[in-house]
Amino acid sequence: MFNALAVFGVARSVNRLPVATSVPISKCVLRVQRMLENPIILAALICFLLGLVLSGLARVVPASTIASAVLPIIFLASYIITYQQVPSFPPIGSTNKIFYIALVAALVGLALDLLPRTANYRKLLAVVMPLVIVGWIGFPRFAALDVELMATVLGLWLGGTALLWGLETVATTPAERSGGSIVGTAMLMALLLAFAPIAFLGGSSTSLMLCLAAVAGLAAAALWELVVPRGAFSASAVFGVGCGLLAMIDTVTLITRHVDLAALALLLLIPYAGEVCARFLLPPNRVRGRVRRVLIGTFAASPILLVIAVLLLRHPEPLS
Repeated sequence: MFNALAVFGVARSVNRLPVATSVPISKCVLRVQRMLENPIILAALICFLLGLVLSGLARVVPASTIASAVLPIIFLASYIITYQQVPSFPPIGSTNKIFYIALVAALVGLALDLLPRTANYRKLLAVVMPLVIVGWIGFPRFAALDVELMATVLGLWLGGTALLWGLETVATTPAERSGGSIVGTAMLMALLLAFAPIAFLGGSSTSLMLCLAAVAGLAAAALWELVVPRGAFSASAVFGVGCGLLAMIDTVTLITRHVDLAALALLLLIPYAGEVCARFLLPPNRVRGRVRRVLIGTFAASPILLVIAVLLLRHPEPLS
């Protein structure tokens, strides 16, 4: 009798225990599904996974060609995912030209990576390619050329040259001094992140999506670089991703015509902020190696705060 009552009491106490349900799990699944319904989040996730795979493959397969092409492939994949197509050739419209500008520039950069003694050619291309890009993108507007348009084209050419020159300096300077691939990748990420809200306020939501998707893929490559560094920053990355970004900038500036020039000008600080801040803030011969590279990359991204501040001051409407 006592054993029966004891068993009955234990059974009742067990019944009072909280029973695990699938409600929290179901809520998490629903939240993930809703997040993946957002095209920007989905594109960023795909590019991040692609960046992880390609960067990992570049460290398994001992071929410099694969390592040089990882970043431009991520950018081109971001374009295809954003626009859901490979544009026809010859391209019609400025947005279609972005893909082929990045593709041709990446192939030119890849050839420079494979050939010896090409430093002078790289500097020359850093000057010539921005002019070619702004000329091809803005060609439809040149029929009605005026002083304002000429000044805008000149500014885009000089600004594009300054951006590519700064990126190319990182690629041609020894990694121990410039920071190498991790700093170069951080600069590209910072440039894309800074331009994303400028493009959005300029009326180009697809450029916003393209920038954020590319940043996610580059972030995966940066993570690999932190774990297993390869050192050099390739010309293919400089010209492939850099010229793709310049094509987006020229498109929003010349075709959409609603760009914030003050915020856009602040992008020129990004390729130079890292090295300048490192000279003043990092003690010489004390901070070295991976820590120094991460800090230089962080310093390079600091102008993003200025861009956001300028946009918030000049465009308070999206927050209202």
